[in-house]
Amino acid sequence: MMNKQSNLGYIYKAMEQVEQCLCKKIETKELSKVRINNKDQYIIFLSIGNSQIRARVFTEKDKDFQKAFQRIKQKAIQLVQKNNMNPEWLKIDVVSEIKRISFIQLENIIAKTRKNYFRYGIAFDPEFRLAFLEQEINGNAMIRSVKKKPLALDETNINHYLKYNKGLRIPFMKEMYRERDVFIFKTRSIFKERMSDKIHELYHGELTNGIRKVNNIKQETKQLIERATYYLANQVKESGQFEYGYFSAFAKKIGTYNILRHSSSLYAMAEGYEVLKDNRILEAIERGLNYLIKEAIVYKEGLPVRTAFVVDHANENEIKLGSNATAILAMTKYMEVTNTDRYLDIAQALAQGILHMKLPDEGFIHVLTYPTFSIKALNRIIYYEGEAIFALLRLYAIDKKELWLEEVKKTFDYFIKNDYWKYHDHWLSYAANELTTYEPEDKYFIFGLKNCHHKLNFIYHRETTFPTFLELTMAAYKMINKIKELQKSELLKYIDEAFLIETIDHRAEYQRVGFFYPELAMYMKKPDLIVDGFFIRHHSFRVRIDDVEHYLSGYCQYLHERIAHLKDADLTI
Repeated sequence: MMNKQSNLGYIYKAMEQVEQCLCKKIETKELSKVRINNKDQYIIFLSIGNSQIRARVFTEKDKDFQKAFQRIKQKAIQLVQKNNMNPEWLKIDVVSEIKRISFIQLENIIAKTRKNYFRYGIAFDPEFRLAFLEQEINGNAMIRSVKKKPLALDETNINHYLKYNKGLRIPFMKEMYRERDVFIFKTRSIFKERMSDKIHELYHGELTNGIRKVNNIKQETKQLIERATYYLANQVKESGQFEYGYFSAFAKKIGTYNILRHSSSLYAMAEGYEVLKDNRILEAIERGLNYLIKEAIVYKEGLPVRTAFVVDHANENEIKLGSNATAILAMTKYMEVTNTDRYLDIAQALAQGILHMKLPDEGFIHVLTYPTFSIKALNRIIYYEGEAIFALLRLYAIDKKELWLEEVKKTFDYFIKNDYWKYHDHWLSYAANELTTYEPEDKYFIFGLKNCHHKLNFIYHRETTFPTFLELTMAAYKMINKIKELQKSELLKYIDEAFLIETIDHRAEYQRVGFFYPELAMYMKKPDLIVDGFFIRHHSFRVRIDDVEHYLSGYCQYLHERIAHLKDADLTI
């Protein structure tokens, strides 16, 4: 741990550096005063924290920026001095826009906002004595829905935070504000990490507020892949089981487990290893695969060929079609990146399990139950089927056994006949692209392009990060490149290529708002549990291994396939 003298020395230096940066922005009019109660003032928030604690936040205001900043600097020094705190992360927010509304209006706005998508700060008085940044509000679940009622300010969580951050003992009560006006506001922000001399300017857009701007998308994509891969590797315990995930605001562990997601996360880690080539990642994958084999894989007796299934013991001993598939995907990806056949026998037995779940019409049974192997659900989740044929194709790439390819082609004819493209499943796109490597028939290209094209406008404008969208669009992008190589340009009528490329680049940048950079993680209870992970905002900032997995896979595809086609000028954003 840093000693007190070192911490104090750093905070003096860092605050001086931050002040110089902000003064330059005032000179260039990037920052200015806001008018409140007929007074023009600078309103400044300082958030200070590290990976072990929820950030402490201080507020100051003055018509003179340097006076306000000197007072907030003294608060930072006192905090570090009194608590011997390591000031690992510093964030400054300067209020840039402010709007006065009634408390009733505020409640109406909150009620109509998607969960965790309230993107304003709130001040309950013109003096900003009681004021919260957007990140404080969302990081402490100050807006909640109770018993399926509309979203509303939550007095319990607000008071819990006030006691922590301000030491206030007078409780916040909504009734005190019913007849009053309050203020919603936006800020311009910068962020400083102790480990770097760089000061990050943060976005202030409606959906991107509070996330750092970057200068080079190629460099940033590599960083995201590196940090997310190591995040997943660090979640693999010695037993090989993952720490499954957290609801971030209060560091609440997710108590369930899903063996399908266990395997698919190992698959994504192997994709990350392919980029990073670090044996620590490989060792974590091996522990995870050994856990899968030991704890979840069973064999069915009495069949003419060795046939295996993955049993999800944590979920009523279910045998899910998708669990067999993701286990094969993890094993085949491992074998591909290590150039071994270490898990080939098991993967082949699992593939026989997939064929055992096929129906006479070439569709699939989705769920069996163990130990009877009886049918539990003919249909459950459509993406099981895409996972299954993609897994068979990835196995075919390893062992070249014609059975897998022939079974995939028969099932794909079933998909085409039944218009499965309308499901817009990224696994189906992965499978279609993989199949055209071996069977470059028009019908497979058309299916894959349609699977993406009819969803493009929705994908481009979707406000949630939805990481599988990047996977879906990247599979279509790879198919287009293949179509051009094969001189089948007439097939391009099935997709708007220019809009696809625009959508891919837009989503690759936008999905960064689902990454727990420290400037966002610092407002959660235990930042070290979630920093460098990816989250789902509308699911209570959930960081679950499969959430991280899908973001990671999408960025790996983007790095390998799209960035290679970008011109140098396009890499800078």
